[in-house]
Parts: sequence; C-alpha cells; structure tokens
Amino acid sequence: MDAAALNLTTEVTGYGRFLFLHMDAEKVDSALLQSIESFGSEFENMHFVDGHPTEDAARGGRLQYLRAEPGMMADRDLRDEGISHASAMIRLEGRMLEPLVAYESAMRPVIEERGGQIHVRAGVQKPRSYTSYAMTQFAYARALAPASASQHPFGVVTPQNKTRGWWDMDWMRRESLFLPQYDRDGNMLAKGHALASAAGIPCINRRLYHHPQGYGLDARYDFIGYFEFAEADAPVFRAVMEGLRDRTQNPEWNYVREGPEWWGRRVARVEELWPPA
Repeated sequence: MDAAALNLTTEVTGYGRFLFLHMDAEKVDSALLQSIESFGSEFENMHFVDGHPTEDAARGGRLQYLRAEPGMMADRDLRDEGISHASAMIRLEGRMLEPLVAYESAMRPVIEERGGQIHVRAGVQKPRSYTSYAMTQFAYARALAPASASQHPFGVVTPQNKTRGWWDMDWMRRESLFLPQYDRDGNMLAKGHALASAAGIPCINRRLYHHPQGYGLDARYDFIGYFEFAEADAPVFRAVMEGLRDRTQNPEWNYVREGPEWWGRRVARVEELWPPA
C-alpha cells in the first residue's frame, strides 16, 4: 500500500540495512577479516561515537558490528530463520543508499565463497507521521541520544508487520490507538502505545525503518525497529516490550505480527564477530 494513500509521509530522510550473517566460525580466516575491514574503511564506526552523526558521516555511511547473544533472543509470530539463526550482524545507516548497497555487494561474494550467507533486511527512515507538538515533547524531547558501545553495549532488532485490518482503518482511528483510551467519566481503560512504552524513553535509543516500497506487502516487513541501551537497562527494554504486547493495555498490538527479536552485543572490530572457541 502506498504511504500517501494511508495519510503517511512519503519523505525519505535516510537508509538502513541489516546484514545478518550466517557463517561457521571455523571457516573464518584472516583474508576474510581483512576484506570485511577494508570494505568499511570509509565508513564511520558507530561503536566509538557518542551523539548524532555529523552530516559528513551520515552522507558517507556508518556501520556497527554486532555479535549474536543467542540466549537473549526470542521467536515471535513470524518465522524468519534468516534473522533468528544469524550468528552476527552488521548494521549500516546513512543519508545515501549507494554506499550501503556497495558495501553489501562487496561483502556477499567473500562470505558465500566460504559457504556462508547474508540475509539482508532493509528500510528507510522517514519523518514522524503521527506526532503532534505535544507528543513530540512527551516522547522525543527527552529521548535518549545515540551513544558509543561503552555506554550502550546491546543492540536489538524487532521487525514487524501490521495486519490488513490495521491498514484498512481510517487514519484517525489508527492514530487514536497510540494514545490512552478513557471511558466517559475519564477513567483510563487502556494505556495505548505511548504510555505502555514511556519507561523506555529516557534509557533506550530507538530507530525506526519503514519498508521502502510501502506497507502490507507479502513476505516483507512493514517496519524494523532497532534499539540500543545499557546492560543495566535490559530489564527496562523487556518490560517495555511486555507492556506493548499486552493487548488489554495496548490494543494496537491486536494488529501487530512480529518477526524474531534478535539481540546482539556491539563489538569494535570484525574479528570480534566470530571469537575463537
């Protein structure tokens, strides 16, 4: 479905690509590590960066290496072994698509010639479609800024689709489900997305990517959420997700179907993606 027909913004402000790597550690050699390092030599390594990117870094491209944390992952509604079975992931972002695609194209043959695979999930960043001034002050004015891995060592990917019923709704009804719901006497009936996720605003950095071709497309994710946070705030993240999934308190989730929740630990260099046994 086209964004404009759904009363959603069509402006693209950036691009993101998640390269989920399937590679046996015993097949990783020095030539592979050197090649991957060289592919990203012109990218800014987000592992070491605090704050939002400069314009030069955003245009040139940025990357982050993440090693899977299998014990922390969870399967959800939608089966996707390309994500759930990945032992590592390289996250790319930038203002321009071309450098990210070039990186992926260079990576693919050196992984595949060693029997590995790359499963790519991609999206675009857009301005917010459902955000009034008041909601901006509530949800974004005090939002946690990006930070280096020394402060935010965890990265979590949460892909999801909205159901056909969601996209068939009038846009005003869709928007209303993000907000608390009250009875005629002013008693709160449900928190809605905004209050269910409020505890994470000051301690979880969030990025949202939209499918570049629209919404409600078969076998493609409408959205990919990406989150970074401190180890001490992992319980907050889990509590926020539990609150969002509580359909009594957040009726929006009646219309959500989730892919695997993939957890990774941010690492500084390629060789840390496949540590020796």
